[in-house]
Amino acid sequence: MAENRPIFTKANISWMLYDWASSPVPTLHATFLISVYFTTQIMPEQGSIYWSQMVAITTLFIGLVSPFLGRIADLKGIIKPALIGCSFIGAGATMLLWYSFPDPSWAIYALIMSAVSIFCVEIAFIFYNAWLASLVPASQTGRLSGYGWGAGYIGAIFALGAVLVLFILPDSPPFGLDADSLEHIRITMVIAGVWLLVFSLPLFMLCPNPPAIRQKKAGSVLTQTLNSIKIAMQIPGMIRFLLARMAFNDGLVTLFAFGGIYAAKIFEFSQQQILIFAIGLNITAGIGAIIAAPLNDRFGSLRLIRISLFCLILFGSICILAPSAILFWLAGLALGFFIGPCQSAARTYIATQAPPEERASLFGLFMLSGKATSFIGPLIYGWLVFGFGTERAGMVIVVILLGIGLLLLPRPASSRT
Repeated sequence: MAENRPIFTKANISWMLYDWASSPVPTLHATFLISVYFTTQIMPEQGSIYWSQMVAITTLFIGLVSPFLGRIADLKGIIKPALIGCSFIGAGATMLLWYSFPDPSWAIYALIMSAVSIFCVEIAFIFYNAWLASLVPASQTGRLSGYGWGAGYIGAIFALGAVLVLFILPDSPPFGLDADSLEHIRITMVIAGVWLLVFSLPLFMLCPNPPAIRQKKAGSVLTQTLNSIKIAMQIPGMIRFLLARMAFNDGLVTLFAFGGIYAAKIFEFSQQQILIFAIGLNITAGIGAIIAAPLNDRFGSLRLIRISLFCLILFGSICILAPSAILFWLAGLALGFFIGPCQSAARTYIATQAPPEERASLFGLFMLSGKATSFIGPLIYGWLVFGFGTERAGMVIVVILLGIGLLLLPRPASSRT
């Protein structure tokens, strides 16, 4: 009989709150505000291309180092210190984007700070996800994972709403901010960095650090990563799942990186409109993640991922072909319902399918599958935009990658998957 424990314990709530803490950074930075600010204000000529190459290089580097960093943290029992370090460095780089002035001479500075921010916040999630399997039994991982994603979206909604009301909507920026140098836009990065540090404190203080893994034989990190691949090959469907996730996660990375840019370039969304759209998208995504959390435990991760990918492809295609901003709005908001369930169910699948003594190894591969090729989507996006001269062409790669992930996804072997 499945073991049940209280979901809303202090440790679990503090773990979920980190999603709330960290979500405003990529939401305000890489998706909806600074990415658009860079491509329209700092470098209006070919800014999309430079931004896409920065994202591609950064995510490639994340893919190369993530399995090693995660494995070292597991073996040495330093998951919490590693998460704290990444959080502080990522928050610091984000706040330093305050100095990215709206002038092409600041383009390199903005790209470097953005790369550090993206790298550290993404790497932090390696250590964050490592906690999941140790907090609740397998029968409850779907709920905890889904509620965490939901908390992240709700945090993003609050941050976006605060930024919109305080800095974007007023005719005159508050606190003496200079509108001519777009200080009311750049201050959002300071807010995002502080938000991350403040709301991550409960996790740092209340959630116990997972212990170091006891290994039967010593070996290099590379050797143990190769052993992890051998373990994955012994689990039916695991390699196909990791390859499928490699594809559809690359599509989602590209969608997050260029969604705001796409809306600004194709439908001429203003910063205000982009933020309102972002709030709406996060509302639907949060609702989807929370509703799907118990469904994940009931019907299985693979079924939930398959349904989510199909709907993402459908509504993503409508967004690309939409002739009007109204249809783009409707399809984009509908798309949001299926983003959270897809991501949450993916990490739940690993937690439920991996043998208890090998969970850390499989989560290392899970991180590798999420980052190893995540540079491909942004890279091809930039090439397509350059070749065809329109953001619509670039966004096609998102649908293609989601489709590849759907085709590669293994069939559920039981109700548990």
